Formats: sequence, structure tokens, C-alpha cells
Amino acid sequence: MVAILVLATFIAFVVADYYWQTRVPQRAVLAVPSRPSEDVSFAMSMVGGFKLPAHLAYHPGHAWAAKETRQVIRIGLDDYAARLIGHGDQIQLPARGRWLRQGEKAWTVTRGTHRFDMLSSMEGEVVDVNEEVLRDPTLALRDPYGAGWLVAVNAPAADANLKNLLRGRLAHHWMEDCVATLHTHASPSSGAHLQDGGHAVSDILSMVPEDKWEKLVREAFLT
Repeated sequence: MVAILVLATFIAFVVADYYWQTRVPQRAVLAVPSRPSEDVSFAMSMVGGFKLPAHLAYHPGHAWAAKETRQVIRIGLDDYAARLIGHGDQIQLPARGRWLRQGEKAWTVTRGTHRFDMLSSMEGEVVDVNEEVLRDPTLALRDPYGAGWLVAVNAPAADANLKNLLRGRLAHHWMEDCVATLHTHASPSSGAHLQDGGHAVSDILSMVPEDKWEKLVREAFLT
């Protein structure tokens, strides 16, 4: 008798759960989340003093991509780009509605008289722009993986685009190569130390002669 009552109770719970799942309206999923979640922690790798979050995918031109929904991808510049540029007077972002192509120019960071173009990590239509970064360009350099994200795109071929990017061990080895190349520009004889403790310095360009800035950044950003 007890077994029959337990079984009946279980069946009642299943039926009730099915009722609420099918009859109660479900909350609509936003196409573009307002900003990256700040209360979710992700594995953070450090490579040569640069942060490399494990959950992101990376374009070799130092832009990252993060999947928000099936087709909406959030994009930003990585820690290497942020620390290399060091200081930004202005960031020109693409307008909503503009179509970006993967591997082509997407935004420009201005420092003094220097303009540094960067390439998009994804292909798609810009559906959101970080207005905070437009007001305060240093936000993208201070917090490139969080509040300093740049744009979100609706990418019809999101999965195919993401397969073209670097993840995991490949991203780790790529960053190691980037750091090794960077050390050739800031030679030990110049007295430059690219790391301050466990992190890379926050303004690498200031440690390189200004007449070499353009060449260094173009090589790093593949522009």
C-alpha cells in the first residue's frame, strides 16, 4: 500500500511539472544581453603575463569572441592588445546595422596622433555597441574582457566563424609566440622590463621608441 502511495505521489509531481512547463508562459530570451555576466567566474589562464580566459575564442589579430546566444556574439580586444596600446584617447566603433567581416577592419583606437586599426573576430551585423567605451575609451583597456567589451554582432554563420578562431592549447601556444615576438622589440639592453610581477606592464608602447609604434602594432594586429 505504501509503495502504491509513493508511486502515485511521484506521478502527481511529474504531471504537475509537465502542466507548468507547457501552460505557464516562458520568459522571452533577449537577443542581446545588456552586458557580460559579472557574477559568473571563468577559468583564467596567464601566458607571459597576459590574461587569456579559457572560455573565449581568439582571432590572431587580438580580438576575442564570446557566444551569448545561438547567433549573437560579443566581441572585444584581448589583454595583449589592451596592454600594448596602453592608453587610448578615442575608440571608433562600427555603428549598429553595419556588417562586419571576419578578419577585416572593425574598429580603431587612437592614441595621440597614432591610429591603430583592429580586425573583427566574427562576421555579422552589429546589433549592440558599448556606449560606455565610447564615453570612456580607457575602459576597454582597463577591463577588456568585462565592462570594456566593444560590440555584439548577429552572426548567421556563428559556429563556422568560431571554428576559425583559436581556443585552448592552440590559443596558449599562439600567445606564447606573441610574447616572444614582443620581447624582440623591447630588448634587455634598453632596460625595458615587460612584466611587473606576474602581469605584463599596462603600457608597453611607452617602453618602445615612438617611431616604432606603428610597425609594432601593425604586426601584432595583422593590419
